[in-house]
Amino acid sequence: MKLGYLKNVRIVVSLAVLLLLLLVFIDIGAGFLQGVTDFFIRLQLIPSIFRFLALFFTISGLGFVLVLAITWLVGRVYCSSICPLGTFQDIIIAIARVFKKKKNRKFAYSANPKNPIRYGILGATIILWLSGSLFLINLLDPFSNFGKISVTFFKPAYIWLNNQLSFLLERFYIYAVDPLAPVSMTFEVILISGVILITLVIMSALRGRLFCNTLCPAGAMLSLVARKQVFQITFNEEACNFCGRCERVCKAECLNSKTKTIDHSRCVGCFNCFNACSNEGLSYSRKAALVANPATEPKVNAGKRQFLLALATGLLSIPLFNNTSKAKGFGRPGLVPTGTTMPVIPPGALSHDHFTSHCTSCYLCVGVCPKNVIVPTMFGHGLQGIMQPKLDFHKSFCNFDCVRCCEVCPTGAITPQTLEQKQTIQIGIAVFMVESCIVTIDRTDCGACSEHCPTKAVDMVLWDNLRIPEVTPDLCIGCGACEFACPTYPYKAIYVESNPVHKQARPIEESEGPQEGALDEFPF
Repeated sequence: MKLGYLKNVRIVVSLAVLLLLLLVFIDIGAGFLQGVTDFFIRLQLIPSIFRFLALFFTISGLGFVLVLAITWLVGRVYCSSICPLGTFQDIIIAIARVFKKKKNRKFAYSANPKNPIRYGILGATIILWLSGSLFLINLLDPFSNFGKISVTFFKPAYIWLNNQLSFLLERFYIYAVDPLAPVSMTFEVILISGVILITLVIMSALRGRLFCNTLCPAGAMLSLVARKQVFQITFNEEACNFCGRCERVCKAECLNSKTKTIDHSRCVGCFNCFNACSNEGLSYSRKAALVANPATEPKVNAGKRQFLLALATGLLSIPLFNNTSKAKGFGRPGLVPTGTTMPVIPPGALSHDHFTSHCTSCYLCVGVCPKNVIVPTMFGHGLQGIMQPKLDFHKSFCNFDCVRCCEVCPTGAITPQTLEQKQTIQIGIAVFMVESCIVTIDRTDCGACSEHCPTKAVDMVLWDNLRIPEVTPDLCIGCGACEFACPTYPYKAIYVESNPVHKQARPIEESEGPQEGALDEFPF
């Protein structure tokens, strides 16, 4: 039976999944496809495992079980069809072929499976995770890396194109396309995302799926299961004529046409070999395929194992970098340095410990936040939480009537919340700095913070014939509307101090709020 059609099926499925997930990351409404999109997000291996643990063994976190079952049955088709980063690498491989000479477009079997590297990295990843650090997961998880690339590079490109189209149509008095606010990220975050992208481009262009079989912890995990898969790609002894076409298209470099052996732990199920074979020399068989001769495989170097273990131990000993210095200064409004002792995290994150131990820095919440208040931070959560996001109230504020981040988080780092629940979660408390306020220094009225507080937690009270803010802590939810609206510069006269463990604020009565103008796009 000819199986060449499997490649075409794989291409259609993988491109569909890639497009759906890309639309989510750059926040283009999927509409009626939302259910399908959520299904494929739940199938992402590492985020699914974290969701299962974070949400107390929830059914929505069982996607990894399905992935492992499929891998055990037919091999690592997840890597070629469901993983968006895998498809992204395939696109890079296809583009690179165009610029290569014909003789350099061919792949060749690699007798070195690089087991010390891939399983060493997997082991180090697990050691760090059990020790409370997601350092390697945040840098190597394929779904998270696809998110970093999408939000850091593809979303700004989409916003620029959208705004150019909006500007062009406005010249003809057509207002069908609304302009979008640009996404701003720090240089360090862009640099890390750029290094990840360049690394993927180089590895894919030169060696196909090398990343999947060396650096990717998800690939290493699935390779252990794939060794015992039930249905395997095997050679038909009578039909195979040693033409080598299958080997030349194997981007995992796991197929040896000379010895008719396949390393199924590296095979990503792209089915290029089926499509290349014109003589039905390959098939899916329940019978275990021939394995490579152990004598020809390189032995694991004990020194490499010790090096990787030492590296993991060294990472554990590196101190976390948190700058909590608050120097004092006076002179004019906004000169008193302020800042929360730890980053403010989204509602639904429960606590700083819960968030940092489950967030894989996929940037999905960053991509869908309509106010762009959720931003990646390099070392805001320490080295263990590298590139995990926070709320930046200097750039925006958390919309009182929005739960988008609670809906999309794939790992359970941000737990699902209804709108009513979210509106009483206290992620922090506003702190008023009287010595930095315009009212007390310039002796002029302001009140921007109070006008934009959705819960009336910030009220204006009499002070020396003027009115200054006063915070009612049990009403404050820490949304940051007051901090964003405060006009003092470079520091705010009112800021949100993060709650290490989220609390409950007192629900507001209908007569109390939200105040008129609290949800306006701009404070002034």
